[in-house]
Amino acid sequence: MEVVVVGAGSIGLLIGSYLAEAGVNVVFLVRREEQASAIRELGIRRVNSDRTETVLKVDAQIDVSELPEDAPWIVATKYQGVATIVETIVERKLRNAVMFVQNGYGHFKYVSESELPNVFFATVEHGAGRLDNRTVSHNGVGAIKIASYRGEGTSFEFMKNVHSEDFPVTFTNDAHHIVLRKVLINCMINPLTAILQVKNGDLVENRYAKTLFDQLYDEIIVAFPEMKNDLSKAAVESVCLKTAKNKSSMLTDRMRGNPMEIETVVSSVIQMGERRGVSLPFLRTLENMLLAIDRS
Repeated sequence: MEVVVVGAGSIGLLIGSYLAEAGVNVVFLVRREEQASAIRELGIRRVNSDRTETVLKVDAQIDVSELPEDAPWIVATKYQGVATIVETIVERKLRNAVMFVQNGYGHFKYVSESELPNVFFATVEHGAGRLDNRTVSHNGVGAIKIASYRGEGTSFEFMKNVHSEDFPVTFTNDAHHIVLRKVLINCMINPLTAILQVKNGDLVENRYAKTLFDQLYDEIIVAFPEMKNDLSKAAVESVCLKTAKNKSSMLTDRMRGNPMEIETVVSSVIQMGERRGVSLPFLRTLENMLLAIDRS
């Protein structure tokens, strides 16, 4: 069994490591030859939550033409990279099954309107951080949820064999629901951690941060009341605690001086709320703060 993982950031490396550990032949598609060479020559290294290390042999390429022809793709790039991947698949008339794993919501509409014939979406609630070109730290056990959106619904059934206590895998029938749920969780965690420059666990453990977290949760859930049963405050707090030592992707981007995923996470939720006739003034304030930080 061969699988292509597009992107070797924290989530791509984490997923690729568990695939390889389950006996899957993993090929990474990355942009930089420096990273591809490091992965090919040394394998990927996972620092586990108990601080043990696991090294796994995988392949890595920068040229799409070097990838296995019929392998399913798992796309774990940031939103900015999604369009290029979709265009590449369409231009080359590839029929591969493709599963998109992103933090935000913007990619959902873009991908759903594309010509891709076999599409899945997935969300990941693990805590993970990329330490170097080939190393990922597994900072907290969450879950990966997978849903078929269009095409052959069994293309990623092999992921059931990857399921373990450290890497739980579940399947659902509603792709839109899991993507919306994930973006709301990110919207409740990422902006505050990025602005306050704290780790996820501090949103629950620091009483001042917790006050802000409670205010943000209450405002967002008013705009999306249908999500309350599946996304209780306790459920979001659980994500914070399971990934307590994790720096959110937005905080990581800020610390590295990279553009933060503001529009596809925060702005998209504000816009969805407004289309429902519900304003989110606190979240709007956080959006402006993030944009000011980003532009500076």
